[in-house]
Amino acid sequence: MADLYDELTATWLKEKYLLGVDLTLDDGTAYPDSIYDHALRSAVAHIEHDLGISINTMPVKSEKHDAVDVNRLAWWPFRLDFRPVQKVTKLEIRYGSFAPVDIPVSWVQLVSPIHGQLHLIPSEEQLGSYMFRAGIPLISGDIFQPASYVPGYFHFDYTTGFEFAEGTVTLPSGATEVAVSFASDVSVASYSTTVTYTDQQGGGALSTTAKTHSGFTIKAASAPNANATVSWKISTVDEDLKAAIGMVAALLPLDVAGDLIAGAGIATISTSMDSLSQSLGTTSSATNSGYGARVLQLERQLKAVMPALRAKYKQIQLAAI
Repeated sequence: MADLYDELTATWLKEKYLLGVDLTLDDGTAYPDSIYDHALRSAVAHIEHDLGISINTMPVKSEKHDAVDVNRLAWWPFRLDFRPVQKVTKLEIRYGSFAPVDIPVSWVQLVSPIHGQLHLIPSEEQLGSYMFRAGIPLISGDIFQPASYVPGYFHFDYTTGFEFAEGTVTLPSGATEVAVSFASDVSVASYSTTVTYTDQQGGGALSTTAKTHSGFTIKAASAPNANATVSWKISTVDEDLKAAIGMVAALLPLDVAGDLIAGAGIATISTSMDSLSQSLGTTSSATNSGYGARVLQLERQLKAVMPALRAKYKQIQLAAI
């Protein structure tokens, strides 16, 4: 199953945000990939916490929400805890120690996936059987009389995070394009695509076009001389969101590289022989990394990107007293 870290790899980080940096230890060996993996996962967690979202796909089970009687007048509005919401897979109601009752998922109207907002509107599916076994109706009437509030009444199972998908398709001999169809529609048509040959038969360079919610088209610069297998992946994570992750993730390797730029703990090197001498100084010091200027530049770029991301994803919290 495709996920965020299929795209955000150590190679991606080095090519996009660490280009030109000496990423080797004093003995000349390359940094272990674990440092990049740790930096990327920490960066994803940092951005998730800042924006209040889930980036990688994650299942959520039995998330509890209270029932407030007055909410039925607005078709039971809910804001789920994790977002964006891909789909709700199960909904049930629980009243005390009574056995739970399943509610048709078709009743769930996902109004704003990015903000996790949904409503419950009965459909023709089981419309006449929404009574709880103890005689408490779900949607209409005076539900909880004499009470008007039941804690943990609604339980949601759903999938959160951005959407990822992958698969393979055959590019026929003599053809220069082939259509890819998704098993189910994705929420946006602005996803990024990665296409590569897994069984190349002479076809030219690949590109994608005609992106829709249900699929896209793969084009080859020249037709293969036999049926070729093409592997494809898509990601709905915004490019500026990936950029923010890359900027944060680059800070750890840059700090390590800055400390080792002239050798561990060395800021200045001087050598002399007879009347000849040579000195080499770096920006590294007891309080400054050798790549401090690059770190500051990344931090400035991050400060420019984050306000737009917060405006798009951050929820406005209101309170009235």
